[in-house]
Amino acid sequence: MSARILIVEDERITAEDLRDILTTLGYSVVASVSNGPDAIALAEETKPDLALMDIQINGVMDGTETARILRERFNMAIVFLTAHAHPTTVSRAKFAEPLGYIIKPFQEGELRASIEIALHKHRVDLNTLGKSELFASTLRAISEGVVCVDRVECIAFLNPAAEGWTGWTAREALGRPVGEVFRLLDAASGEGVETPLWRVLGEGSLDDLGESILLLHRSGNSQPIAGSIAPLRDHQGNVSGAVIAFGRATVEPRSVPAEAILEIETNVGVGGFKMVAASPAMKQVLRFARRVAESEVSTILIEGESGTGKDIVAQFIHHFGSRRLGPFVAINCAAIPENLLESELFGYEKGAFTDARAPKAGILEMASGGTIFLDEIGEMPLILQAKLLRVLEEQKFRRLGGVRDIQVDARVLAATNCKLSEAIEQGKFRLDLYYRLNVIQVFLPALRDRKEDVLPLAENFVRLYKLKFKREIQGISNAAGNVLLEYDWPGNVRELRNVIERAMVLEDSNWIQASSLHVGSPGSNPPLNGSANESANDVEEANFTISVEEIERKLLSKALLKAAGNQTRAAVILGITRDTLRYKMKKFSLR
Repeated sequence: MSARILIVEDERITAEDLRDILTTLGYSVVASVSNGPDAIALAEETKPDLALMDIQINGVMDGTETARILRERFNMAIVFLTAHAHPTTVSRAKFAEPLGYIIKPFQEGELRASIEIALHKHRVDLNTLGKSELFASTLRAISEGVVCVDRVECIAFLNPAAEGWTGWTAREALGRPVGEVFRLLDAASGEGVETPLWRVLGEGSLDDLGESILLLHRSGNSQPIAGSIAPLRDHQGNVSGAVIAFGRATVEPRSVPAEAILEIETNVGVGGFKMVAASPAMKQVLRFARRVAESEVSTILIEGESGTGKDIVAQFIHHFGSRRLGPFVAINCAAIPENLLESELFGYEKGAFTDARAPKAGILEMASGGTIFLDEIGEMPLILQAKLLRVLEEQKFRRLGGVRDIQVDARVLAATNCKLSEAIEQGKFRLDLYYRLNVIQVFLPALRDRKEDVLPLAENFVRLYKLKFKREIQGISNAAGNVLLEYDWPGNVRELRNVIERAMVLEDSNWIQASSLHVGSPGSNPPLNGSANESANDVEEANFTISVEEIERKLLSKALLKAAGNQTRAAVILGITRDTLRYKMKKFSLR
């Protein structure tokens, strides 16, 4: 069967000559057009094998841009036929990755040879791509985690299972050091463990990850794993990287005894995080959540005000459940745009939409064998609620653009800080989905209703930020404790944590004082240096001809002086991110 060729040439006589020549040579010319948009439209309609095109054509879209779109969208072979051989033009043509570049005037034999070589190379590329996609599809389908690294121990590939285990998407992880994404801990000591990649890459031998190893999820949760590392070799036999294949460890992880929730009045250790339960109300919640976790209930609804710790309770339930060896995958339904949420949940097949160049597993698929946590479920669009209901009832779904059902076995935890009954009355939430989710309900009380937890929580945050900020603060003074107990905490535990974090940055003594606590006044900042009177005097004596840049520079300098050069503390004082601070320091040449 003769190859089908599309001609893109704005000189009518040249286009007609090309049509005659190609027809004589035995090719089928599907069309002849003079501009980029027409070429793209006809390519979509006729599906040619190859485009023979000039670089300088009519319209705002030149031949290189048109060729790039044809290649990426329709996977076509491109051969340029042009009178322009200037180095700049040739360099620009590389952008389209053509399979040929013929300079006019040309000979028929040269044209035919170039077309045949381009078609052959394109067929070989398609065959190679098909094998690569089959291999990648196989890696995406298996339940074991697969991580590929290059010669310098940076991530080159993550399959969906590895995404679920680590909490990193393949796109986020690409190019990062393996130790940043694939973090291992010793199960006994909790200390970090180095992945033995150096031996595999250096000696080209197989190796194991070791015994009693935990993989630290991005969220802080950890799971026991077992696996091996094998070298990857190039066509010359040299070690070019390594592949880590891992899965669930056969040994049961150490878990907190059931009675620990009652015996330990404050910190209840759970995996990589801690729970505080000094109040009778919170202890009762944890006892109930523990029983629910150990049951076979597949859907659990967690309710409570914003900031009460619904995500932590979800991890608690996962840890004590029968699926604790599987992945824990969380998604915030309110944080992802509606048009992206569906693809994040269900995944998609290649070609499902414009940018879907390869199939991708959704988080439902990644969470199979483990737990999926749907935060802010009340914000999920109605059309997705219907699809989620099918998943809960039938344990199967289809990817976007898919034609086959995918079976999933995961516990679904849903959380909301709004009253779903009101959302149902307003037509924003499906009644049938509510009944399906509300098989078991765990309700978290607000922090104002469990004041016994305030000081233990605050002390826990002090210990956390003492390590993070490398401060020598010993704890909370009596006066500061009284301030914390008298406040109603409308932002709950999240607000308390933010208040303590800020105090840990601002406090100059060894104990957090009441003056360092800023509660109930969002956005208020203390003077960076000196008293309020001094600040007022500065304003009175200010030179109003001073530039905004100079004011900003002085503020940065004062904050850095107050923080003793600690950039993290200075950023908190200024109410900006550390990256913004570093940018501005570079801008004003501050050290």
